Amino acid sequence: MLIDKDEPICCYFENLSRFDGEILHFVSTRRFLKDQQFSISFNGSLSKDRVRVNRKVLFSKFGLDVSSSVFTTQVHGNKVERISIKEKGRGVNEVLKTCLGSDGMITQHQEICLVIQMADCVPLLFFDPIKKVIATAHAGWRGTVMKIGAKVIEEFRNVYDSDPADILAGIGPSIGPCCYEVGNEVISKVEEAFRDTKGILLNHPKFSRPVFDLWEANRRILIEKGINPRNIEMANLCTRCHSDMFFSARAGDEGRFGSFIMLK
Repeated sequence: MLIDKDEPICCYFENLSRFDGEILHFVSTRRFLKDQQFSISFNGSLSKDRVRVNRKVLFSKFGLDVSSSVFTTQVHGNKVERISIKEKGRGVNEVLKTCLGSDGMITQHQEICLVIQMADCVPLLFFDPIKKVIATAHAGWRGTVMKIGAKVIEEFRNVYDSDPADILAGIGPSIGPCCYEVGNEVISKVEEAFRDTKGILLNHPKFSRPVFDLWEANRRILIEKGINPRNIEMANLCTRCHSDMFFSARAGDEGRFGSFIMLK
């Protein structure tokens, strides 16, 4: 994953960056100048006005107006919304209850930026360069065991006639297997969702209980749905380890960073 030095600091997938002429994508961070609280979420302690300013500053970096975006109410599920022109601007200035309720979005419309917010959960970004379709998803442990990534690929196939082998995917910064200790509830759900949990539930010398590798779990889900492993890029950036760069709920943060993707 590439990290730029221009404020506000953002990250980019190398595989998706090959198509900069067709799509815009980025993952924001918590850093802007001396500000370490560059959150884009209305649900934290920052004032609504401050968050609106943060969103405008972030979009202006790319010469965009924030009204081109679509935010969603994330509910830790596996519903994927098909986004049309009429949704453009939803959730930009309102509290989340007025937004779409889903954890995934997909569209073939240009100049609509799909936004997902995180603070340890996995952001997934997708692009089919043949059918010109983009998608994004929010995969916490619940979304992962409910296989939201698979739901996104099914939408690509069933609605847009995509060949999964053509789809590029990015698995973004989130809490890593170095830090994500889980309890019995999560372990049970992982064992129900995956026939083979080797490499997904791991023992770690730092913890008494297993850790859950969200990155590997989501990679396997995408491969099982037909995505070429070579088309999947993993950021391998742990938000807990890099809480100076990203918001982390396990580090006690209320703020959220975001993943963004738009067809030009």
